[in-house]
Amino acid sequence: MSIKTFLGLTAVGVLCLSCQSNVYHIHGFAHDFMDGDTICLRFESGEDWPVTITQVADGKFAFFGQADAVSLCHIYPKNRPESIVSFLLEPSQITVELSLLPERNRVSGTTINNSWQQLNDSIWILGQEVVKTSLLPVTNNATQLLRVKTVDSLHRRMSDCILNTARRNSDNPLGQYINQNYKAPEFK
Repeated sequence: MSIKTFLGLTAVGVLCLSCQSNVYHIHGFAHDFMDGDTICLRFESGEDWPVTITQVADGKFAFFGQADAVSLCHIYPKNRPESIVSFLLEPSQITVELSLLPERNRVSGTTINNSWQQLNDSIWILGQEVVKTSLLPVTNNATQLLRVKTVDSLHRRMSDCILNTARRNSDNPLGQYINQNYKAPEFK
């Protein structure tokens, strides 16, 4: 088979896959990674789903396949699993930016994943404030009490972000996922 025939058949196959309603295609950008580095895709359900792998080429990677339902998934470099990107896999085109610095990891391309990323950004910002507040020096009981109130307020704001995202997305799988998996703390 000639290279032209092979490329033609590949193009037709990709075109046919893109016409199917349950097909996903993940376009990945691998910041900080070398060609040949292994990137893994794992479903949240873990044990009953195999890990799918691909390799970085020219700073990019890709996954494609069929998704019969929206599922929480994770993409991470095999040699640095702590640099994980979590997202909701759905039949669509999804963009993932993967970095060695987890705070630079991003997901976009669908309404659900854009909302998911916005939630993650908000929680990350509030979490950084919690860390910063916790590291402030304590000089007396009043300072300690103020710190506790500030951290409590930040935790309440985190919970509000999560619950508001669930309300705004109550008609889609993101809202349903949050409602099924998030238990709001009982604040005093």
